[in-house]
Amino acid sequence: MTRSKRAGTGLAMPRHMVGIIFVAAVGAYSVMVAHADVTVQQKTSLDVVSVVKMHGATTTSTLADKQRTDVESHCEGLMSVVCGNLQSGDIVRLDKDLTWRLEPSKKRYREEVFASPEELAAMRAKMQANLEKMRSCPVSQKQAPVDRSQCEMSPPKIDMHKTSDVLSLAGHTAQRTAATLTETCTNKQTGDVCDTIVAVDFWLTQDDLPGSADRRAFGMAYAKKLGLDDASGMMRGEAAKFLAPYQAQIKQLTDKSADLKGQPLKISMRVLMGGKQCGAADKAKSDQTSGPDAANPLANVAQASKAVSSLVGGLFHKKSADAPADSGTSATPTDAGTPKTPDPYAQYLQLAAYNVETVAINTDPIAGERFEVPPDWKKDMPNVGKAKDEEYTCPKVQ
Repeated sequence: MTRSKRAGTGLAMPRHMVGIIFVAAVGAYSVMVAHADVTVQQKTSLDVVSVVKMHGATTTSTLADKQRTDVESHCEGLMSVVCGNLQSGDIVRLDKDLTWRLEPSKKRYREEVFASPEELAAMRAKMQANLEKMRSCPVSQKQAPVDRSQCEMSPPKIDMHKTSDVLSLAGHTAQRTAATLTETCTNKQTGDVCDTIVAVDFWLTQDDLPGSADRRAFGMAYAKKLGLDDASGMMRGEAAKFLAPYQAQIKQLTDKSADLKGQPLKISMRVLMGGKQCGAADKAKSDQTSGPDAANPLANVAQASKAVSSLVGGLFHKKSADAPADSGTSATPTDAGTPKTPDPYAQYLQLAAYNVETVAINTDPIAGERFEVPPDWKKDMPNVGKAKDEEYTCPKVQ
């Protein structure tokens, strides 16, 4: 039996921008995590500068003390050779204090036992030590997506408001609330003025979704098993220290978050860059539209990477012709029958887009064997050895 932690991935953008805008996203979507005796189906998509294009589906089935999640994902284009079709899954058993990590393609699974109280205490102490070390690390302006040493940065601007756009999602009516966080870099040498924008659409329903209270109860019970309820106070305190420079923006978001009433059935996020005088964005868009080379796919990846580098690396190119821009809401998704709000960022370069949508909620009884590993599957036994106790090290400052 093993204990392990799962690593996540992130988008290359200013960390505080994502953190602030997703305070609302995470809080709102947390209620969709689990449900007693219900199956929730979702679809997801990810597009990063047209290099990584992925779409997938997630099915989550939950009883009072058990939860199973099955994930399928498919990559398109150049990345299909790396992640063409992937399947994975988890079975969380609160009654057994363990999680089974599933590998359906190999009929194999790995067992991870929840940490003991002593191990949780050691993990919290280690977390505290690493947080203290992170706070002491020197900051390099050049590590940011935009080299701020060449910029006069505007204060982040937050806008959040309810729109008139509605959708029918999973049999429920949902209304769109649009949120944007914008920062503007004025290049002191060239005069380029470029906006970096995180635009999020929350499609919220006011309906009483099946088992909302049970979902929250399962999530709280799971967090307690993982020791996250005890650590939450410490994390809030540490987060306050890290986010101290952005208290004004956090207050703006808090004041505007009244529009986030209801439960989200869909969240769409885009990261964009552009503006009327953003030559870097125009140059990167030009690099992207020069066309793929079927004979040399690796060159296409390099070309896309070069486009991104030219965009986020400095804003050093000549000014471009004016392009329409607006500080309004993000675009309404192009679902059939949906009123289309004009996209105020049509002329901006899209760095990344992510969507997650609930497509079905089924309250039929769930068979107990769904929460068991099939008997013909093989248990993956990890190599026995002393785990590395890695120390956090500060990134090199350039």
